[in-house]
Amino acid sequence: MRDCESIRESIGRWLDGELDTAESESIRAHLASCEECRKAQQQLESIDQILKTTLLAEAQQIEFLPFWRGVQVRIAQKTPWHEQALEGLRATFTLSRAAWLVPAGIAVVLAILSLDSYIPGLREGRNSFASVESIDAYGRNVALLRENESKTTVIWLYEDQEEENATADEPAKSAPAF
Repeated sequence: MRDCESIRESIGRWLDGELDTAESESIRAHLASCEECRKAQQQLESIDQILKTTLLAEAQQIEFLPFWRGVQVRIAQKTPWHEQALEGLRATFTLSRAAWLVPAGIAVVLAILSLDSYIPGLREGRNSFASVESIDAYGRNVALLRENESKTTVIWLYEDQEEENATADEPAKSAPAF
């Protein structure tokens, strides 16, 4: 019974010639021995024949000449330049392509902002100064000195002797902490 179900599911593909030769032969052999599957085959063949005759009869009544004339008119018709440009923009800027505009725009802005160090005279209106940042982490002190004009960064590691003296029971050593 289970074999009949799989055969009935495959009869349509068999009639259309979509199966390989081994499957086609097994279905043909099964149809020769099974009356119910042969009835299913005959039903599908009759439905196929009815559809073909109906479509052929209806297709003869349809006039395709006006349809093809309309296609020729649309092919020969020249569209104005502004409609062509608008259609080109629509094709170019689809949603997936527009998603790339954001990172591309950021890259352009960053490139323009980085040009100030390469173009002479662009920095004249700005102040050129050094900045010092101090960081205290786990008892170690770090100072960063950044100077933009010469692009110099100095990292200075030191221990604060005064804070150690205030919190420690032992006196601080007099040697440098570097």
